[in-house]
Amino acid sequence: MRAHSNEGTEGTEGTSGTIRIVETVRRPGADAPTTHQRARYALTSRVGRDAELADLKARAAAPNGQILTLTGPVGVGKSRLASALFEQICGDFADGGRYVELDTLSLEDTDADGGLARAVAEALELTPAPGVAGGTPLDLLREYLGGRDFLLVLDCGNRPPHGIAELWEAVAAAARRLCLLTVGTQVLGMYGEHRVPLFPLAVPTPHDTADLGRLGQVDSVRLLVDRTKAVRPGFRLTQENRETVAKLCQMLDGLPLSIELAASRLKVSSPRALLDELSTDAETGPGVGPGVGVGVDALGLPPSAVELLVRLAVFTESFGVAEAAGVFELPLDVTRQALEEMVDHSALLTEEQRDGSIRFWMLRRSRAQALEHLRRQDALGPVRADHAVFFIRQLHSIRRQLEGPRQTAALEQFGHWHQDVLAALGFLVEEGNGEAVATLATAAQPYWLLRGEVESATHWLSEALRLGVERVRVRLATLEALGEALLLDHDPAGARPWLDEALAAYTELADGPGIATVRRHLARLAQLERDLPAAENLLTLVLADVDPRGGGQWCRGAVLARLAEVRRDRGDAASAARHATEAVRLFERMEDTRSAARAKLTLAGLLGTQGDYERAEQLACRALLLLHDRGDLPEVARGLAVLAELLTHKYGRTAAVWERAARLLGASDALRRRVGDTLAGQPEAVSRTLLGQVSERMGRSAFDTAWQEGGRCTPDEAVALALALIEPAEHQPRPTDLVGSLTRREHEVAMLVTEGLTNREVARRLGIAEWTAVNHMRKVMQKLGCTSRVQVAGRMLRPLDTAAPAAAAGR
Repeated sequence: MRAHSNEGTEGTEGTSGTIRIVETVRRPGADAPTTHQRARYALTSRVGRDAELADLKARAAAPNGQILTLTGPVGVGKSRLASALFEQICGDFADGGRYVELDTLSLEDTDADGGLARAVAEALELTPAPGVAGGTPLDLLREYLGGRDFLLVLDCGNRPPHGIAELWEAVAAAARRLCLLTVGTQVLGMYGEHRVPLFPLAVPTPHDTADLGRLGQVDSVRLLVDRTKAVRPGFRLTQENRETVAKLCQMLDGLPLSIELAASRLKVSSPRALLDELSTDAETGPGVGPGVGVGVDALGLPPSAVELLVRLAVFTESFGVAEAAGVFELPLDVTRQALEEMVDHSALLTEEQRDGSIRFWMLRRSRAQALEHLRRQDALGPVRADHAVFFIRQLHSIRRQLEGPRQTAALEQFGHWHQDVLAALGFLVEEGNGEAVATLATAAQPYWLLRGEVESATHWLSEALRLGVERVRVRLATLEALGEALLLDHDPAGARPWLDEALAAYTELADGPGIATVRRHLARLAQLERDLPAAENLLTLVLADVDPRGGGQWCRGAVLARLAEVRRDRGDAASAARHATEAVRLFERMEDTRSAARAKLTLAGLLGTQGDYERAEQLACRALLLLHDRGDLPEVARGLAVLAELLTHKYGRTAAVWERAARLLGASDALRRRVGDTLAGQPEAVSRTLLGQVSERMGRSAFDTAWQEGGRCTPDEAVALALALIEPAEHQPRPTDLVGSLTRREHEVAMLVTEGLTNREVARRLGIAEWTAVNHMRKVMQKLGCTSRVQVAGRMLRPLDTAAPAAAAGR
């Protein structure tokens, strides 16, 4: 028996299905093989899939054959990517390849493999040779592939991959090299299979949306703009539509098919109109058209898995195995197995974590369908209640980790949970459960303050008190938390009644730790109001009463750190430095690196005022880097201001340093306004004297420009600017140079003279009296041996003149 095929033909489309053929044939007189094929997606560009295509090409090039499974949800672009792969690598196989779309074939269920082998053989037009008795479809396929170096793509579409594993087992051994690529929503589940998941395109983050250039490089945005321009050439991404375009891509989950359908509708619609339409489309949810996505009942999962999948829609974003098991009170192994099955059917997508763990998430459309199903079954309320109880329990369990060595993990965990915490709070408010709102909000308050989300803290804590909190301890915790949040929001008048009520209640209960905590907050309030004696008195009372054992050590460290600021503000720098140093020591002993970094910022500012610039800069840089790594945005704002002040003291002889200081102060101010005001604890860093000095030194126009540039920096960019090394300017004096004999102030005066400033202008720029500027100028002239201001300017700039010939010689 010999299989007979349509060898050498370009492609056929008939009743049996759709097939693309690539044959490597030698034509008479030809020196090299020629390939023939029918392209599928040549009319549109491919966006955002270069990395995935390169990965597939590398896997398919294995010398001994491979079985690859390209999986992903409907609309993610699997077929397009598989087609691109087929077109690019089929010529690398000596005997070419085939691309078969299985969902267009007529499959007979009477065969054991569901008719797959028969349908594929017929689509390939493999029939027994004339006069030869017919064999089975597998026999025909084995004969056809015998000894070949071949690429076979089986695109399942929405069809389950039944029979493909058996087909591979039957025919793979016959080929010299066979690469089988299956394309579908499900894995094969066979030994040796290499799963290649295809995820939706990246969608914009708030950081991306804030910058038009950055937003335009996000893959989902690129695709939407590219496809919209094809039907509407004048369409552009602009400052006016950037937020709407970003929300569209987020709503569409970054699914290429949904984005392309949305682009077709933008031909006669605006992004805002389409977004509004999709937001209110209750029938299809956040998708584009009824043909995008599949319901939870059409994923091929068993009923028990579908039931769990529907309930998992209660998670607003990603979740882990432990969270899914905890909310629904399931054994970990049972939950893990169920999630694995959902991933294998592309019902859930995965997200790799830095620690090697995996989190799971659901497409918005699928989630909307599942929530609607729960709502119709009157099951949504109970599921949301279980969800809220779980997060109340979890947040309280990890709150103490913020004060120890596991604080980074705790912060990262809260980052994963944040949207779910907000959803749980919303549900509890709907239910009118003030006690539960208070319990969850007080547990989340430290994370909100650290992330600079003061408004969230004040809103939810206020909501709890509005609804009513009867249990004394829960109410007191709520009062404390709200008072502290209002202080960070620079609202001491709003904070005072809550803190006073809490102090009175703790005093009546003789609760020492509670009294100490509230007094510490009241001391901060007094500091904000510039009542420094009252602040110092409160902190001294706490130090006298705090129990040095156990948790009292952390309280003692916090009080010493605050007392260092108060003593510094009262002019006692030596005592302030001792307190700050002791606070750092206590926090580091407890491995609370974040609190230690906060105290180091205070200590760095103190050392700077004492002239120890080298140590101050090292402390401030290390502290800022750690606080940025922990995501402590309020303290990052303070750190930027501290470093700006240190830069002007240590390096303030060049215009570039003053410009950097202005940008850092602008970034600090913008960040402070956004996340909360902690700068009352470091007044010297943002004092009018410093701002005025920088402004005068640069000139008002240049200062305003640099300040505004700093205000537009992201926290990442601002920290990078602060930590960048100071490049030594060419005109900085050498130790052996006469210029090096000038004091810092004398050098500042001399450099301003080079800019043509009069003594009065120099005095204004530096914030000193005119006679002081004149006195500094006389000393400069004496040290440099100059008799005029012109000679001073020439002497200060001479290193630049001498460097020029050397530079020319080097060229």
